[in-house]
Amino acid sequence: MPLKFELTMRVEGRPDGIVRGEFSDDDHKKLLLYLEQYNELAQSRPCREGFPCHISLKWHEGTPLDVQTSLPDSDTLSILLHRLRPFILKSEPASFESVCSLLGKTVADKPVRQLLRDQRELYDGRKSQQLMKIASNDVVVNSERVLYDWLNSHEYHRDLDKRDSMNDLFCGTPGDLTRAVLVSLLIDKVNAISNIASLAHVLVTKGQSFQFGVRERDAAS
Repeated sequence: MPLKFELTMRVEGRPDGIVRGEFSDDDHKKLLLYLEQYNELAQSRPCREGFPCHISLKWHEGTPLDVQTSLPDSDTLSILLHRLRPFILKSEPASFESVCSLLGKTVADKPVRQLLRDQRELYDGRKSQQLMKIASNDVVVNSERVLYDWLNSHEYHRDLDKRDSMNDLFCGTPGDLTRAVLVSLLIDKVNAISNIASLAHVLVTKGQSFQFGVRERDAAS
């Protein structure tokens, strides 16, 4: 059945406001599926126990760039990628992009829509690039395109053309820099997915508050 919601929005510098709306039966089911997927992600071993992603970059004039990384083992990464799959693949019914679009068109409140935009920028790598843009031979490594090329060539699929270009990229950057950057982008996705789940949970359960948080990653220069 359709789901009606009512939110009291408290934003510093403006009076409290009431936001009301309604999700169709299909939209309600999509939100429930998203939350089910998120619970499976949150209960997975990588999210329960944490997974390392440390990047240290050191450079002195006249010497090559020194890259030190600490990354999850392949089994831990495989578990994380499996749990992320229904969020990342756009063909899935409760993908991250699909649910963000649903919330954006239904919740008519500017601060909420700004929060959604912020989470989309965190999810697709734009926030990462605002902090630092990492490029190799004119290819921006910390980008959604490179991440998807990696997933389609080495993880979710085995696209041979993309596999060759990704192997060139892995070889063209020192140490495990490219892999560490890609894992860092996955952590950003986990954070964005978690934050949207917090909002969706309030709407579905008619809770009192939601909170956006950040899963820590370790990067040094």
